[in-house]
Amino acid sequence: MDWLRAQYPNIAEHTMHIGNERKASHFAGYIMKRMGVLKGASDIFMAWPNAGYHGCFIEIKSLKGKPTPEQKAFIQRMTDVRYYACICYGAEEVISTMKYYIRL
Repeated sequence: MDWLRAQYPNIAEHTMHIGNERKASHFAGYIMKRMGVLKGASDIFMAWPNAGYHGCFIEIKSLKGKPTPEQKAFIQRMTDVRYYACICYGAEEVISTMKYYIRL
């Protein structure tokens, strides 16, 4: 996000982290789900339409990380409705993906 803020401040103002990775009790999870937390939602959302896409979702994994079935399904659902959505492994790939999406 620091890179995006420095390079594209206008787009950074339309980009957010979706904090789905928290641990919670069963009851707290129930409340969060009722409030709209969606299992498998990607980590970053760029609410910046570009090149026929409505926006960009990015799931971020460590270099050895593996996406969950819910994360894969979320990416597919977003792709099906004309969002650019992908999984990136490490910060460099996130930056490369953001550059690619912005330059489409």
